[in-house]
Amino acid sequence: MAETTSEIKNTLSSLGIRSIWDVLIGDKPIWIIYLVLSCFSLVVVYSSSSMVIFHGGEFNSTNVLIKQFGLLAVGILIAAGTAWLVYRYEPKILRKSAYAIYIVAIILLIMTYIPSFAPEINGAHRWVNIFGFSIQPSEVAKMALVILAAKIMAKYRGELDNTRKVLWPIIITSGIAALLVVKSNFSSALFLIFIMIYMMYIGRLPWKHIGLTLLGVMGIGMMALLLILTCPEPAAKVLPRLKTWNTRVVSFSPALERFAYKVEGENDKKKTSHVDNHQIRQSKIAVAEGMSFGKGPGNSTQRYKLSQAYCDFIYAIIIEEWGWIGAILTVLTYLWLLIRVLVLVKRTDRCFDTMVIVGLMFIIVAQAFLHMGVVVNLLPATGQTLPIISSGGSSLFITSIEFGIILGISKYNKEQSETNKETKE
Repeated sequence: MAETTSEIKNTLSSLGIRSIWDVLIGDKPIWIIYLVLSCFSLVVVYSSSSMVIFHGGEFNSTNVLIKQFGLLAVGILIAAGTAWLVYRYEPKILRKSAYAIYIVAIILLIMTYIPSFAPEINGAHRWVNIFGFSIQPSEVAKMALVILAAKIMAKYRGELDNTRKVLWPIIITSGIAALLVVKSNFSSALFLIFIMIYMMYIGRLPWKHIGLTLLGVMGIGMMALLLILTCPEPAAKVLPRLKTWNTRVVSFSPALERFAYKVEGENDKKKTSHVDNHQIRQSKIAVAEGMSFGKGPGNSTQRYKLSQAYCDFIYAIIIEEWGWIGAILTVLTYLWLLIRVLVLVKRTDRCFDTMVIVGLMFIIVAQAFLHMGVVVNLLPATGQTLPIISSGGSSLFITSIEFGIILGISKYNKEQSETNKETKE
């Protein structure tokens, strides 16, 4: 046995692998953040999945734990594999494949309109089934837009004021993706637009271009709000979830109810679009009952009433069980990621690399704060998950790829920086 162990060590040593950190390449603090979120996910998802177990779903408590552990293990492998690929073949592999990644994202989004590929789940066609695997195309689109926008702005670094080469390509590619997403997921479509504007900002496009884009987005936003509030029947036929958006907006801001148009009910009876939002109400109760130290892990009562406790409203369960201390520590963990990425940017000399890691960081952190904002009723319900922590394979795997890209770029640029220093000496 000792000889076998010694042989394994020698083999790993010959490959340059002397510790776990040689396998998990990249920035150690980023890996620590990823692993901390993964461990916390295992605890919280196990506790919050009682709704499925209580109603006699296909899972029992042990299966929930095993399934989440398996997903997280695969996520770690995906992050490590992506980091190795980006490091081994250099970040330029992302730059060369930017359009290919975008085209794949668009094809996946188009597939959501094909019922045989995208079955209806909770009243929307958000997931695509390919060879037995479910993929949420909007998550792929977020990552694709960051990489593509970074490529465009890096390529024309000296011509950022050229609207034909820079501004319009970014607006058009983002607009196409947003239009394909909006039918089934309005919040994700908005998120894609925010990514576009954010990338313009970090890419240092002229302020007049950013300002004009913002004005255009605000104008479209006002028209979208008017459409949601009035909810005309022709539009409702094209956008099946229009009435759902109407309900969410008016439930979030009851003052808008007087402007909302009365829509036809199931029995041809007119009713207002403002209905009691069960999920938000139960989430508020969970937040209120959390207090400072919470009820303790596994002692949540609202998990039996929140149908999406393990996914869209998992932060509510964190507050209820772990209190505001747990809630603040969760916020600080995502802020740690933000700060750490900004530290890594200082080591990065390449424009493309900088924009990619900062853009991917924005996706992860912004989505986390959107999720938390919904739970504490600062934002209307969006359906955005809490990155890494929420249950769900598709979101977890895409986020793991994003972490992997950040880690791979950080490793590559660190070595390049050290090599340059040695050369100078």
